[in-house]
Amino acid sequence: MTSSMREIFSALGQTGIISVERTLGCSEDEILAVERHFNCMLPLAYREFLVIAGRSAGKLFCGADIFYPRIFQLQSEAKELLVELGALDLLPTNAKVFCMHQGYEINYFLPVSDDPPVFQYFEGQSEVSQPWKSFSEFLRLSIEGHLAQWPDLN
Repeated sequence: MTSSMREIFSALGQTGIISVERTLGCSEDEILAVERHFNCMLPLAYREFLVIAGRSAGKLFCGADIFYPRIFQLQSEAKELLVELGALDLLPTNAKVFCMHQGYEINYFLPVSDDPPVFQYFEGQSEVSQPWKSFSEFLRLSIEGHLAQWPDLN
């Protein structure tokens, strides 16, 4: 495991913010299915997220589609949204959509490194942004955002 993913979830567990019992990771077979779906080896940071919390993580990501097996539909749903908006060119052909929120927010990475940058598109925007320099940063800042709403993610 990358120390970053281990450290993130270990710190949450040690402080009681989210107990180990509230996280459920994916099996190796499930992760291999995700790799087949994305047609690539998964970046290490994302793979380790799946190992630790790929199926559930308490209240973390409540309202977002990020967990297995829902992730299998996200690529096609993102494309459908962008086709509907006439903006399909905003999604690179090698984009791996791993998270959508309420059908109007798309988050994806390009499998270019072990901890790739994360890109985001909101319905109504004319371009994609890169608000996170890495998947690890996406996760850390998402946790901080959730903690602003709920001090306990169990």
